Amino acid sequence: MEKVSIIIPTYNRADVLITSIQSVLQQTYTDFELLIVDDGSTDNTDIMVESLRDNRIRYLKMPENKGVAAARNEGIRQARYAYIAFQDSDDYWKPDKLEKQMTFLTTKPETGLLYCPYECQKADGTLLLVPDHNIPSEEKQGNIYRYMLLRNTIGTPGVLVRRQCLEKSGLFCESLTCLEDWELFLRIARDHEIAFQDDPMVLVNLSTDGVSHNISGYYEARCYMLAKHKEALLRFGIFQDVTKDILESAEKLGILTQISKLMQYYLLQV
Repeated sequence: MEKVSIIIPTYNRADVLITSIQSVLQQTYTDFELLIVDDGSTDNTDIMVESLRDNRIRYLKMPENKGVAAARNEGIRQARYAYIAFQDSDDYWKPDKLEKQMTFLTTKPETGLLYCPYECQKADGTLLLVPDHNIPSEEKQGNIYRYMLLRNTIGTPGVLVRRQCLEKSGLFCESLTCLEDWELFLRIARDHEIAFQDDPMVLVNLSTDGVSHNISGYYEARCYMLAKHKEALLRFGIFQDVTKDILESAEKLGILTQISKLMQYYLLQV
Protein backbone atom coordinates (compact mmCIF):
# COMPACT_ATOMS: atom_id res chain seq x y z
CA MET A 1 0.00 0.00 0.00
CA GLU A 2 1.09 3.55 -0.71
CA LYS A 3 1.88 5.55 2.40
CA VAL A 4 0.53 9.00 3.32
CA SER A 5 1.99 11.84 5.37
CA ILE A 6 -0.75 13.64 7.32
CA ILE A 7 0.06 17.09 8.68
CA ILE A 8 -1.70 18.79 11.60
CA PRO A 9 -0.45 22.28 12.54
CA THR A 10 -1.41 23.38 16.03
CA TYR A 11 -0.92 26.28 18.40
CA ASN A 12 -2.19 26.17 21.99
CA ARG A 13 -5.06 23.82 21.08
CA ALA A 14 -4.34 20.93 23.44
CA ASP A 15 -7.95 20.99 24.65
CA VAL A 16 -9.37 20.12 21.20
CA LEU A 17 -6.40 18.55 19.42
CA ILE A 18 -7.00 15.07 20.84
CA THR A 19 -10.28 14.66 18.92
CA SER A 20 -8.63 15.63 15.66
CA ILE A 21 -5.72 13.24 16.21
CA GLN A 22 -7.98 10.35 17.17
CA SER A 23 -10.06 10.82 14.02
CA VAL A 24 -6.84 10.26 12.05
CA LEU A 25 -5.61 7.31 14.13
CA GLN A 26 -9.00 5.61 13.67
CA GLN A 27 -8.83 5.69 9.86
CA THR A 28 -9.54 2.42 8.07
CA TYR A 29 -6.51 3.18 5.87
CA THR A 30 -3.63 2.64 8.27
CA ASP A 31 -0.45 3.17 6.23
CA PHE A 32 0.43 6.71 7.22
CA GLU A 33 2.57 8.91 9.40
CA LEU A 34 0.95 11.71 11.39
CA LEU A 35 3.06 14.84 11.80
CA ILE A 36 1.90 17.11 14.62
CA VAL A 37 3.61 20.45 13.95
CA ASP A 38 3.50 22.45 17.16
CA ASP A 39 3.80 26.10 16.17
CA GLY A 40 5.41 27.27 19.42
CA SER A 41 2.61 26.31 21.84
CA THR A 42 2.93 27.32 25.47
CA ASP A 43 0.28 24.92 26.79
CA ASN A 44 0.65 21.17 27.41
CA THR A 45 0.38 20.12 23.76
CA ASP A 46 3.65 18.17 23.94
CA ILE A 47 2.56 16.17 26.98
CA MET A 48 -0.82 15.38 25.45
CA VAL A 49 0.69 14.15 22.17
CA GLU A 50 3.34 12.04 23.93
CA SER A 51 0.64 10.34 25.99
CA LEU A 52 -0.94 8.83 22.88
CA ARG A 53 1.97 6.40 22.31
CA ASP A 54 1.30 5.58 18.67
CA ASN A 55 4.43 4.97 16.58
CA ARG A 56 2.81 6.58 13.55
CA ILE A 57 2.88 9.96 15.30
CA ARG A 58 5.81 12.35 14.83
CA TYR A 59 5.84 15.44 17.03
CA LEU A 60 7.67 18.47 15.59
CA LYS A 61 8.13 21.55 17.76
CA MET A 62 8.71 24.90 16.03
CA PRO A 63 11.14 27.15 17.95
CA GLU A 64 8.66 30.05 17.79
CA ASN A 65 5.17 30.82 16.56
CA LYS A 66 5.37 31.56 12.83
CA GLY A 67 1.79 30.96 11.68
CA VAL A 68 -0.14 28.11 10.10
CA ALA A 69 1.48 28.44 6.66
CA ALA A 70 4.98 28.05 8.10
CA ALA A 71 3.87 25.12 10.28
CA ARG A 72 2.30 23.28 7.34
CA ASN A 73 5.39 23.94 5.22
CA GLU A 74 7.64 22.48 7.90
CA GLY A 75 5.41 19.41 7.95
CA ILE A 76 5.69 19.09 4.17
CA ARG A 77 9.47 19.39 4.31
CA GLN A 78 9.66 16.72 7.00
CA ALA A 79 7.12 14.39 5.34
CA ARG A 80 8.47 11.03 4.19
CA TYR A 81 5.85 9.92 1.71
CA ALA A 82 4.56 10.71 -1.80
CA TYR A 83 1.00 11.55 -0.73
CA ILE A 84 0.20 14.37 1.67
CA ALA A 85 -3.02 15.17 3.51
CA PHE A 86 -3.88 18.04 5.82
CA GLN A 87 -5.96 18.12 8.97
CA ASP A 88 -6.64 20.98 11.37
CA SER A 89 -6.39 20.80 15.13
CA ASP A 90 -10.13 21.20 15.79
CA ASP A 91 -11.63 19.26 12.85
CA TYR A 92 -12.79 15.67 12.46
CA TRP A 93 -12.27 13.08 9.71
CA LYS A 94 -14.83 10.34 9.11
CA PRO A 95 -13.16 6.90 9.50
CA ASP A 96 -13.10 6.01 5.80
CA LYS A 97 -11.95 9.40 4.52
CA LEU A 98 -8.35 8.44 3.78
CA GLU A 99 -9.24 5.02 2.35
CA LYS A 100 -11.74 6.45 -0.13
CA GLN A 101 -9.37 9.19 -1.23
CA MET A 102 -6.33 6.93 -1.63
CA THR A 103 -8.39 4.38 -3.58
CA PHE A 104 -9.33 7.17 -5.98
CA LEU A 105 -6.09 9.13 -6.29
CA THR A 106 -3.74 6.17 -6.72
CA THR A 107 -5.68 5.13 -9.85
CA LYS A 108 -5.78 8.62 -11.39
CA PRO A 109 -2.22 9.55 -12.44
CA GLU A 110 -3.48 12.64 -14.29
CA THR A 111 -4.89 14.09 -11.06
CA GLY A 112 -2.66 16.24 -8.86
CA LEU A 113 -5.02 17.06 -6.01
CA LEU A 114 -8.20 15.44 -4.72
CA TYR A 115 -10.61 17.00 -2.27
CA CYS A 116 -14.01 16.38 -0.74
CA PRO A 117 -16.66 18.76 0.62
CA TYR A 118 -16.81 19.42 4.33
CA GLU A 119 -19.60 20.03 6.80
CA CYS A 120 -19.06 23.27 8.67
CA GLN A 121 -20.52 23.35 12.17
CA LYS A 122 -21.75 26.83 13.04
CA ALA A 123 -22.02 28.24 16.55
CA ASP A 124 -25.73 27.35 16.74
CA GLY A 125 -24.99 23.71 15.86
CA THR A 126 -26.35 23.78 12.31
CA LEU A 127 -24.29 22.33 9.47
CA LEU A 128 -23.28 24.10 6.29
CA LEU A 129 -21.94 22.10 3.32
CA VAL A 130 -18.88 23.59 1.56
CA PRO A 131 -18.86 23.70 -1.42
CA ASP A 132 -22.63 23.48 -1.69
CA HIS A 133 -24.51 21.49 -4.31
CA ASN A 134 -25.52 24.63 -6.22
CA ILE A 135 -21.99 25.10 -7.58
CA PRO A 136 -21.76 23.40 -11.01
CA SER A 137 -19.59 20.29 -11.24
CA GLU A 138 -17.29 21.85 -13.85
CA GLU A 139 -16.34 24.55 -11.36
CA LYS A 140 -15.26 21.99 -8.77
CA GLN A 141 -13.17 19.52 -10.75
CA GLY A 142 -11.01 19.15 -13.80
CA ASN A 143 -9.13 22.15 -15.15
CA ILE A 144 -10.62 24.69 -12.76
CA TYR A 145 -7.92 27.36 -12.68
CA ARG A 146 -10.26 29.99 -14.15
CA TYR A 147 -12.94 29.27 -11.55
CA MET A 148 -10.39 29.23 -8.74
CA LEU A 149 -9.42 32.77 -9.71
CA LEU A 150 -12.96 33.80 -8.79
CA ARG A 151 -13.50 31.75 -5.64
CA ASN A 152 -12.08 28.88 -3.64
CA THR A 153 -14.09 25.67 -3.26
CA ILE A 154 -11.28 23.60 -1.67
CA GLY A 155 -11.10 23.12 2.10
CA THR A 156 -7.66 22.18 3.40
CA PRO A 157 -8.76 19.30 5.73
CA GLY A 158 -10.46 17.62 2.74
CA VAL A 159 -7.33 17.61 0.57
CA LEU A 160 -5.11 14.74 -0.54
CA VAL A 161 -2.28 15.89 -2.82
CA ARG A 162 0.70 14.33 -4.52
CA ARG A 163 3.98 15.56 -3.11
CA GLN A 164 5.29 16.14 -6.65
CA CYS A 165 2.55 18.74 -7.16
CA LEU A 166 3.84 20.74 -4.22
CA GLU A 167 7.37 20.41 -5.54
CA LYS A 168 6.23 21.94 -8.84
CA SER A 169 3.69 24.53 -7.67
CA GLY A 170 5.36 25.52 -4.41
CA LEU A 171 4.37 25.51 -0.74
CA PHE A 172 2.11 27.77 1.32
CA CYS A 173 2.97 31.47 1.12
CA GLU A 174 4.26 32.30 4.61
CA SER A 175 3.93 36.05 4.18
CA LEU A 176 0.12 35.75 4.05
CA THR A 177 -1.85 35.61 7.30
CA CYS A 178 -5.14 34.77 5.59
CA LEU A 179 -6.33 32.81 2.52
CA GLU A 180 -2.94 31.10 2.25
CA ASP A 181 -4.77 27.88 1.39
CA TRP A 182 -6.69 29.47 -1.50
CA GLU A 183 -3.46 31.00 -2.80
CA LEU A 184 -1.69 27.62 -2.82
CA PHE A 185 -4.60 25.70 -4.35
CA LEU A 186 -4.84 28.37 -7.04
CA ARG A 187 -1.26 27.65 -8.07
CA ILE A 188 -1.87 23.90 -8.01
CA ALA A 189 -5.01 24.30 -10.15
CA ARG A 190 -2.94 26.31 -12.63
CA ASP A 191 -0.46 23.44 -12.99
CA HIS A 192 -2.53 20.29 -12.42
CA GLU A 193 -5.93 18.69 -12.81
CA ILE A 194 -8.15 18.74 -9.71
CA ALA A 195 -10.52 15.92 -8.68
CA PHE A 196 -13.57 16.14 -6.43
CA GLN A 197 -15.28 13.37 -4.46
CA ASP A 198 -18.82 14.46 -3.67
CA ASP A 199 -18.86 12.81 -0.27
CA PRO A 200 -18.55 15.02 2.85
CA MET A 201 -15.97 13.22 4.96
CA VAL A 202 -14.77 16.10 7.14
CA LEU A 203 -16.46 18.04 9.94
CA VAL A 204 -15.00 21.53 10.33
CA ASN A 205 -15.57 23.80 13.32
CA LEU A 206 -15.78 27.52 12.60
CA SER A 207 -12.67 29.23 13.95
CA THR A 208 -12.79 32.40 16.00
CA ASP A 209 -9.66 33.60 14.22
CA GLY A 210 -11.03 33.30 10.68
CA VAL A 211 -11.43 35.84 7.88
CA SER A 212 -13.92 38.01 9.76
CA HIS A 213 -11.30 38.56 12.47
CA ASN A 214 -8.45 39.28 10.07
CA ILE A 215 -9.75 41.89 7.64
CA SER A 216 -6.33 43.33 6.83
CA GLY A 217 -4.93 39.86 6.11
CA TYR A 218 -7.91 39.03 3.89
CA TYR A 219 -7.46 42.09 1.66
CA GLU A 220 -3.71 41.72 1.55
CA ALA A 221 -4.16 38.18 0.26
CA ARG A 222 -6.82 39.18 -2.29
CA CYS A 223 -4.64 41.98 -3.66
CA TYR A 224 -1.60 39.72 -3.73
CA MET A 225 -3.46 37.08 -5.74
CA LEU A 226 -4.89 39.71 -8.07
CA ALA A 227 -1.39 40.92 -8.91
CA LYS A 228 0.23 37.47 -8.97
CA HIS A 229 -2.31 36.12 -11.46
CA LYS A 230 -2.99 39.33 -13.38
CA GLU A 231 -1.92 37.87 -16.72
CA ALA A 232 -4.33 34.94 -16.38
CA LEU A 233 -7.15 37.17 -15.15
CA LEU A 234 -6.73 39.35 -18.20
CA ARG A 235 -6.52 36.34 -20.50
CA PHE A 236 -9.77 34.95 -19.13
CA GLY A 237 -11.41 38.39 -19.26
CA ILE A 238 -12.19 38.52 -15.55
CA PHE A 239 -9.59 40.96 -14.21
CA GLN A 240 -12.13 43.78 -13.92
CA ASP A 241 -14.68 41.46 -12.26
CA VAL A 242 -12.25 40.40 -9.54
CA THR A 243 -11.01 43.95 -9.02
CA LYS A 244 -14.59 45.21 -8.70
CA ASP A 245 -15.45 42.48 -6.20
CA ILE A 246 -12.50 43.39 -3.96
CA LEU A 247 -13.14 47.14 -4.07
CA GLU A 248 -16.91 46.92 -3.62
CA SER A 249 -16.54 44.75 -0.52
CA ALA A 250 -13.93 47.17 0.85
CA GLU A 251 -16.28 50.10 0.23
CA LYS A 252 -19.00 48.42 2.29
CA LEU A 253 -16.55 48.24 5.19
CA GLY A 254 -15.52 51.88 4.79
CA ILE A 255 -11.92 51.05 3.87
CA LEU A 256 -12.01 51.67 0.11
CA THR A 257 -9.17 54.21 0.09
CA GLN A 258 -6.81 51.97 2.05
CA ILE A 259 -7.53 48.91 -0.07
CA SER A 260 -7.22 50.86 -3.34
CA LYS A 261 -3.73 51.92 -2.28
CA LEU A 262 -2.89 48.36 -1.22
CA MET A 263 -4.06 47.03 -4.56
CA GLN A 264 -1.95 49.55 -6.47
CA TYR A 265 1.05 48.65 -4.37
CA TYR A 266 0.78 44.94 -5.20
CA LEU A 267 0.06 45.55 -8.87
CA LEU A 268 3.29 47.53 -9.07
CA GLN A 269 5.37 45.17 -6.93
CA VAL A 270 4.39 41.60 -7.82
